[in-house]
Amino acid sequence: MITEGSSNISAEDEDESEGSLGKQTPGAADDLQAKLQEAEKKYLYLYSEFENFRRRNERERIDFLKFGHEGFLKELLQVMDNFERALDHARSLAGIEKGTPVSQVVQGLEMIAYQYAETLKGQGATSMVSVGQKFDPALHEAVGEEESKAEPGTIVKELHKGYMLHGRLLRPARVIIAKKG
Repeated sequence: MITEGSSNISAEDEDESEGSLGKQTPGAADDLQAKLQEAEKKYLYLYSEFENFRRRNERERIDFLKFGHEGFLKELLQVMDNFERALDHARSLAGIEKGTPVSQVVQGLEMIAYQYAETLKGQGATSMVSVGQKFDPALHEAVGEEESKAEPGTIVKELHKGYMLHGRLLRPARVIIAKKG
């Protein structure tokens, strides 16, 4: 049957093509099933990769928020060291009497030092206690040894405070350790 504007397909050809779609061979069904299983495996693999990416990205974002200001805090610690040295010097000058102008300046500087330390703590930076502790190369930087009655390897002096940032080492403490005397 031929109509105007249509292709030369007979009714028999149409019946044959429809019949071949309805009567697929068992091998073709197995091929389709294998392709479907392969597509499902790919989907599950890509889905798990995306979930891993999402979790890793979230962890990195949280770490950036916690530790992104690490460089800035390291610079502030140097300023804090100098401020504490100045405060120690002012205390040595103010040893005279309470109420003198120098002692009042020292009191004001101590309040600023306290506020500074609290601000650092609010950002997650905390100082470490080192004197009297056993030397730990992961937390301390030994810059010298000194004869002492303390057990060898024990920290006897702290030259610079060490700081932690949310449980991670921000700056190691510079220390002098005891040696057998």
